[in-house]
Amino acid sequence: MVAGGQTFPISGSGSTLGLLGASDYGDSSGTGTIIYTDGTTQEFTLNFPDWWSNTTPSGGDILASFPYIHNNGGNYNQKVSIYYQGIPLQSGKTVKYVTLPNVSQQAVQGSTAMHIFAAAIGG
Repeated sequence: MVAGGQTFPISGSGSTLGLLGASDYGDSSGTGTIIYTDGTTQEFTLNFPDWWSNTTPSGGDILASFPYIHNNGGNYNQKVSIYYQGIPLQSGKTVKYVTLPNVSQQAVQGSTAMHIFAAAIGG
């Protein structure tokens, strides 16, 4: 999904909220919110580099890199990456919802967008 301030349910306890994603047309960053079952909240900053930059995000890691992209014209020799960002969770609390940063409402050619591919709680 494109990070546009959406709130989604995700239930669990652990030490880390893990998010997989990437940006396009530039690096992106924004503030999101974790909502716990007891009603408390925790803000977090999420940043993902552009998928073409292959740069480790601050506090995160490169999850996977690929040697090329494939489109209608065939293979384009450009290394691209998907990134991991781990957000520390409050000990002893259960997550109920996560609100993503409001970076963009849609993916539009030439405009920076943050893409979220997966979310999980672990640790």
